[in-house]
Amino acid sequence: MASPPDALPTGVELEARMRPGGFSQSGFLGVAERLDDVVACDALTVAKLGLTHERIAAELESIIDTAVRGQGRKVRVGRHFEARIDQFTGFQICPWAPDPHHAQCQAGGGVRHASLNWEIRNRLTGQAMRGPGLIIHLIRAHRFFEGIESPSRVDPGDLVRLLNLQPTNG
Repeated sequence: MASPPDALPTGVELEARMRPGGFSQSGFLGVAERLDDVVACDALTVAKLGLTHERIAAELESIIDTAVRGQGRKVRVGRHFEARIDQFTGFQICPWAPDPHHAQCQAGGGVRHASLNWEIRNRLTGQAMRGPGLIIHLIRAHRFFEGIESPSRVDPGDLVRLLNLQPTNG
């Protein structure tokens, strides 16, 4: 039986979209990685850090929102960050999109920043990272930082250190 048009893809179909050459030339997952394994491992990391996926995504999004106004120039964000955005004319489709030929994924409030890459440097520590704008949506809506073998992976531990996030009390 076919899935309803607004149902998120799962299993084999979803992993096929994530493999190199699927929805991304380089892939969201490596050729032998399992999505469930990657998500579970990263969920454990986020929990050990005492944070939530939502908080991590919100902090990254806040910096990117400010950097977008810089129109490709390196901009200072707050007291501790420098950020630069590379904007593209097309946009990356979320692999979970129910109807990827007609609409972007709406899970978790939808997708923003899918047409950019970012680079952020923490001026206090010197640590720098780069990644795709779609990662905010992937973290918030799907608890996904991309596969270990993906060149676009944003490691959750590294990202938390970059953003200098402290555990949530409670």
